[in-house]
Amino acid sequence: MNLKDEQVMHEQFGVGQVVENDDERITVMFSEEVGRKSFLFPDAFGNHLKMSKSDIQDTLYQAYEAKRKQQAADKLQLDQDRAEEAIRVAAEQEKNRKPARKKPAIRK
Repeated sequence: MNLKDEQVMHEQFGVGQVVENDDERITVMFSEEVGRKSFLFPDAFGNHLKMSKSDIQDTLYQAYEAKRKQQAADKLQLDQDRAEEAIRVAAEQEKNRKPARKKPAIRK
């Protein structure tokens, strides 16, 4: 989505204009005192940036939510994979464990 020249609002930096964006970052020019700031895209629209056009804001927020849900699903899958691997390794170690040798009894 090309957002170049769109107006955004940041709670701390104020009003700014998008100067460039790609699938991962968005760069905004704020006032002369603040200058250019770069943000993660679309993550910044979850907390920091708001578009002046509500229809674009809604679309970007939906993209942010979709990305957040995908990241949560990916993390859950990774955690499950790690747990399964830990169980597999523990079972393998138990299988390969040699029984303790009994010391011969000393007879008197």
